[in-house]
Amino acid sequence: MSAAGGPRVRRLFNRAAEAGDLRTVIFRGIGAVLFAGGSAVASGVLTVADLIIIPVSAMATASGELVSAIFGGSAQIINVGAIATALSIGPGGMFNLGPLTFALGFGAVLLALYLVVAYLSEDPTGNFVPGIPFDIPTPGFAGPEEDDEDG
Repeated sequence: MSAAGGPRVRRLFNRAAEAGDLRTVIFRGIGAVLFAGGSAVASGVLTVADLIIIPVSAMATASGELVSAIFGGSAQIINVGAIATALSIGPGGMFNLGPLTFALGFGAVLLALYLVVAYLSEDPTGNFVPGIPFDIPTPGFAGPEEDDEDG
């Protein structure tokens, strides 16, 4: 026996028949409408919260990764220098550089920082390789014009 609407419509009619009177059917219908409206409002609130929370959490994660990228390598070099110092001056350690191992690691970090600062403080030039006294002709790369300062 084929019925129009399928099992979903039959379930609705069965629920209406089980309700007994029109008042119960209307009450259940209003409850379903209120439930659907409440679900839509809750979904909207969660969507607005996600609109705020997801970018803020992504920015916080990116900020943490940036700090880790900037200071993580230097901290790891200093940490390895401290561990190597402790192992070299400890019992049974090979006294290669001893306590100077820590100073060597710290000095390497400071030298790298100095090189970065020195590179960033250079004036921009059209040279393909900074620091060389001549220019390598490179089509497609344009820098500021360099005038002859002598004349």
